[in-house]
Amino acid sequence: MIFPKAKKIAKDLDWYKTESGVFGLYKRYFFNVSDASLLSTPQFKFVTVTTGGLTEEQKTQIKTELATNKKKLKFTSFEITDNSVYFQFTENLIFTKLKTIYSLFDFLVDLFKKLNISEQNKCHNCGTHQNINYYTLNDTGILLCSTCFYQENNRFHEIEKERISKEKNYLTGFLGSIIFSIPGIILWILFAVYLGRIASGMALVIIFTELLGYDYFKGPQGKLTKYIIFITNIISIIIANIMTVIALLVKQGLTIHHSIWELQTNQAIKDLFYENIIISFILASFAWIWILFIRKDEKLIIKPADKL
Repeated sequence: MIFPKAKKIAKDLDWYKTESGVFGLYKRYFFNVSDASLLSTPQFKFVTVTTGGLTEEQKTQIKTELATNKKKLKFTSFEITDNSVYFQFTENLIFTKLKTIYSLFDFLVDLFKKLNISEQNKCHNCGTHQNINYYTLNDTGILLCSTCFYQENNRFHEIEKERISKEKNYLTGFLGSIIFSIPGIILWILFAVYLGRIASGMALVIIFTELLGYDYFKGPQGKLTKYIIFITNIISIIIANIMTVIALLVKQGLTIHHSIWELQTNQAIKDLFYENIIISFILASFAWIWILFIRKDEKLIIKPADKL
């Protein structure tokens, strides 16, 4: 999702868009601007400026200047890599103002000119100014020439073909996620039986172990992946709650058969079971939202960018 401030910047500067942000040239230097997801607490705004290859001396000078002017520029933190500088603005009660973002842009442009850091209105791979265009590379904006785009696109296709050839099928991935959920279910039961705590919060842990199991068993990364993990998690939660009730009844001296019968016929036990199921589903819903709507497919994508 692209937030209003980022949209305003893109419209003012005639920039391009990714799924979660905007990007383009500002005074011949290249910037990406995006926001954290709506579920992030607190909210964050991110700014990344492409620099090309930086020397150690340039990195040191940039670090010194940014540390000195941090209060003035109002960013929360920054990180310098070999070819970019990344900024984070924390938005607790007050959203980052447009003039704050533009002040950072202007400060960086002036600093880069002072440090002889080259302008980035060129191919970010080979440096040519010929036949360049705007592309989105895994939800990040980039400038490439047509030759570098085709080379990168072909490389991604080869990586994807190799990955697909190593993958098995959805059923294998489903079995892997079920198997990897078992330790979480066991911990869930142990918490309830031996610590006297209802462990519905383990639903959040189990969904991540299921993702690990799905990947470990080489389940394909496709449109059905998130639904398989979602269904697997529901199954795991139900099994965990059933086994927990049975284990607690056995601890009270009942046989397994008698415990199952009580779960089916005793209204008080059934009410407790349904109550725990509801709590588990509520806690797990946060992970479900992430799985179904936020988590990105692990797929390499490069394509021409669209304007906002």
